[in-house]
Amino acid sequence: MEKNSNRIFVNTNFDLDILKIVFKRTWYWIILIAVLVLSAAFLYLRYTKPVYESKMLIQISREDQGADVLDFKSLDEEGSISREIELLRSELLFEKALSQLDLQVSHFAQGDVLTEKRYKQSTFNVTEILVKDSSLFNKSVYVYPKGSLVEVKVNHNNKTHSWEIAPGKRLVNPFFEVVIEVREWGHFVKDSETNVLYFQMNDIHSLTEKYLGGLEIKPVDVQAKTIEISYKSHNPELARDITRSVGNTFFVYEENFQKESAENVLKFISLQLDSLRSELNASKDSIMSFQREKNLPDPDNLSSSISDRLEKFKLELNELEEELRTLDMIADKLKENPGSLEVYKLIPELIGKSYEGSLNTEVKELHELIETKEDLLYKVTDENSMIKKLNFKIKNRTENINRIIEALRKRITEKIKVTLGEINALEEQYFQLPEKVMELSRLKNIQNLNEKYYTLLTEKQVLYSISNAGYASRNKVLNKASLSTTPISPKRNLIYGAALFFAFSLGMLLLFLRYVTFNEINQLPEIQKLLPPKVGVLGTIPLAKKRMDHSQLLVAEEPKSMISESFRTVRTNLSFVKNNIKTIAITSSISGEGKTFVALNLGGILAMSGKRIVIVDLDMRKPKIHYGFDGVNDQGMSNLLIGQTTVDQVVKKSGLKNLHYITAGPIPPNPSELILGEDFKKVVEELKNSYDMVLIDNPPIGLVSDGVNVLAMADVPIYVFKANYSKRFFVNKLKDIAGLSEIRNLNIILNGVKATKKNYGYGYGGYYEEKDKRSFFKRK
Repeated sequence: MEKNSNRIFVNTNFDLDILKIVFKRTWYWIILIAVLVLSAAFLYLRYTKPVYESKMLIQISREDQGADVLDFKSLDEEGSISREIELLRSELLFEKALSQLDLQVSHFAQGDVLTEKRYKQSTFNVTEILVKDSSLFNKSVYVYPKGSLVEVKVNHNNKTHSWEIAPGKRLVNPFFEVVIEVREWGHFVKDSETNVLYFQMNDIHSLTEKYLGGLEIKPVDVQAKTIEISYKSHNPELARDITRSVGNTFFVYEENFQKESAENVLKFISLQLDSLRSELNASKDSIMSFQREKNLPDPDNLSSSISDRLEKFKLELNELEEELRTLDMIADKLKENPGSLEVYKLIPELIGKSYEGSLNTEVKELHELIETKEDLLYKVTDENSMIKKLNFKIKNRTENINRIIEALRKRITEKIKVTLGEINALEEQYFQLPEKVMELSRLKNIQNLNEKYYTLLTEKQVLYSISNAGYASRNKVLNKASLSTTPISPKRNLIYGAALFFAFSLGMLLLFLRYVTFNEINQLPEIQKLLPPKVGVLGTIPLAKKRMDHSQLLVAEEPKSMISESFRTVRTNLSFVKNNIKTIAITSSISGEGKTFVALNLGGILAMSGKRIVIVDLDMRKPKIHYGFDGVNDQGMSNLLIGQTTVDQVVKKSGLKNLHYITAGPIPPNPSELILGEDFKKVVEELKNSYDMVLIDNPPIGLVSDGVNVLAMADVPIYVFKANYSKRFFVNKLKDIAGLSEIRNLNIILNGVKATKKNYGYGYGGYYEEKDKRSFFKRK
């Protein structure tokens, strides 16, 4: 045992006996804790709404057969899935998905404890909604059966409005218009008796913000381009429907998005072809009209060489200008969206250009770097060294493309200047031709140019049509949206398991704390470990079976009982302590430990051996000796010590031969001064001359210190402890007394030791206060 303070002991060694005692006093608390914790777990499971999760697994895959026909590789096939994941997470797509579901109205049933949100399970249904006042969005509209009608109530601007409408009829009011349908009237009435039924009209934007938190999008395998869509809700059907709607909406949106660019280009080309077709027909008509009007023969032989060369240079000029415009467009897109995966859209613009080979490779490599960066961002942050390296490479690649574009622009610009010079020279030659020939040539040039543009745009239209027609979305649903019947939260087995573990832990913690702080004395071996070497043990006194309000002389009433035998053992052990014992002073730490009981019965057992014994009640603050003899405390030691009476006048006879006693007498204001005075010593000496032995019932020295001198005067001082009552730190006081040189032959008696598993005992009053009252029947 280890003493932490003057009043607290901590058990640091394992003692099975103490553990048994503590467990016996604690087991019902452990059971109570388990019951409370399990009850809390039950109530939590009973009144916590379950959360269900629906999952859907999709795979992103595209096939562009048009790319194969046009002999270029589709960059989408090797792209990352970051754009798709962000699209699936976006509020834009989620709002589109919710708009596909029947969520314009939410139905509720409010019970005594929980409010249930019903999805496809309500006993009434609200349809054909028209909200006239937007402030009614998300406001509760209550529904009650009233006869054969449905009563509708709503609180708006601190005023209650109510209407009655037949089921299936349209309710029209200044705030909204609805149709309330009742599936089965009897169920509706019964439902309204146990719940408060109401509905709320939802704004799609507010609904999106409210529901978006339950959506979770995560990549399963980046290489396989598989994505898991999951949604959590208190309603399993709602979770499944939202998950499925998000997936389906994504497929439709993705397919439309991929075709939108090609369709816009085709629409533009179609408009240009219609315009060129009209201009081409007009140019042909103008040539024919001009030739008929001017009667001009075919001028090809006159100016064939000049015309051919002029046509060649003008065509070359148009191609150079087209390439220059394409370069400007590519530079602008790179400037607008640096580091974007949209760079793959630049490749179709390079088809057929003179610089296709030089730029195509650079653009592809830039796309691969951007794609690698996007994939890494799912695993690392922007501060990662690999991301920084990729950003550096992307920057260098973009700058390299810009340098190539600038060089190509300069070269094409020079070619344009040279070509313009050639065209100007040829036109100078045409000025020398006759005016009619020149006009005819001009008309033919316009016709040829229109034909060239028409042919070019027709080829482009064919290319984009093939690419658009060859695109096919191969996005797959690998696992359909599941309808979960088992909630993911709260998990019943886990909650109960945690509750049992928590209850067990608390129980063991309580047991441990009560064990390590166990501070009672129960058996003689326990106290023997704490006693100083100079203190002896006279014996133990068993717990009395008889219920008593005050200490009684049991050895006379039951001479063959275990208590009588125990006192005989004490009597025998006293003979080994000292020969010719004349005075015995009996004390304890506090009231209630049984010192008066020991004094009475030790005196009785000594008297039964033939010795003349007198018991002196020196506990003048709480006198109790007279109760044990059924006497009165009219006069006693207090009277004797102040000289009012003599010894013969205060000595009283008991019912047992040879046993006399002196009560404490009226409670004096100064008991310490009386005990410490010389008169007390004289009284003791006089008693020693008249009796074989004087037993003094001393005050508890744990409460008052005036009894220490009496112990020093006694031949054998006896310190009484009570099992299951006295605290271990009481031994500290005993050690202090044992350390005094004036006190000799100090011994202890352990009172109230349980001999059986039953509860017996007798009670004692408190020493100073009512809260000190305890009994052997109720111990802690």
